Amino acid sequence: MEHFIDRSISTSRWNNLQEPRLTINSGDEIVFEMRDASDGQVKKGMTGEEFSKIDTTRIHGLTGPVNIHGASPGDTLQIDILEYEHEGWAWTSIIPGLGLLENRFEKHHLHHWELDGKITKSIRGVTLDLNPFCGIIGVQRTDEGEFRTRPPGPWGGNMDVKHLTAGTSLFLPVFTEGAGLCAGDSHAAQGDGEVCINGMEAPMKARFKVTVHKGKKITAPYAITPGQQISSRYTAKPFHTFIESDEDPRFACQRVVERAMVYIEGRLGIPSSLAYILCSVVLDLKVSQLVNVPMTTISGYLPEAIFDKPI
Repeated sequence: MEHFIDRSISTSRWNNLQEPRLTINSGDEIVFEMRDASDGQVKKGMTGEEFSKIDTTRIHGLTGPVNIHGASPGDTLQIDILEYEHEGWAWTSIIPGLGLLENRFEKHHLHHWELDGKITKSIRGVTLDLNPFCGIIGVQRTDEGEFRTRPPGPWGGNMDVKHLTAGTSLFLPVFTEGAGLCAGDSHAAQGDGEVCINGMEAPMKARFKVTVHKGKKITAPYAITPGQQISSRYTAKPFHTFIESDEDPRFACQRVVERAMVYIEGRLGIPSSLAYILCSVVLDLKVSQLVNVPMTTISGYLPEAIFDKPI
């Protein structure tokens, strides 16, 4: 059976006392209609100054909770991600004091994306592939009370794993009766790292098949992802790879992103704010090594294929 839960009611807290909006059976499919991460506050054409005044207590505006008959603590919930459908637009912001380069920018920036099927050309000189996913898929926590949705944990939540695309099966431990599945923070695309604090934040629909595995206990999220984890168009050309090492991995990541920004600015002639946003939605940060104590090496991969004109 297929169900539908609309976005007329949203939640920005984990709260295991919250009544479910819907209860379904194990093996059913359900379509989640989701607001963007601002809980619908960002509008097309909004300025950075206007964005700076939104109510941040409403982040992330999740849809749910949905209970599943028979789900109990100690079980595992399998979420087969079947399909995503965006609504033609998205946004990405820079917020002073947040993100990887938290001290680099002194004012809010807001970039709007027009999504055309499976691509966007909303930054001059580049074509980006869309790979939609939910930044947040999670179940209710064991602890009683209300908790902000920003920190992820064993319950899933704000993991921002960009490989939770259609074709992935996500497994979550169940902590409460019914599980209390919620989803939201949907992204049209994101780089590994989400460095400026956002991916392409987009209202979206997601279709899941949800199955309870009785007595199968896991301790934290686990996923089986599609074999191809990078857009095939990107892999047809080289990657620009920026490499840095540091005792503090965060410092290494910062230098990687700063170097990638310099490259992008020089090649496209765009401001640093836009280069930073571009890094957040397409640059992939990877741990290359952490065995050479005390140094950690971070590599940042920028696909040549995004650029409309060759070098």
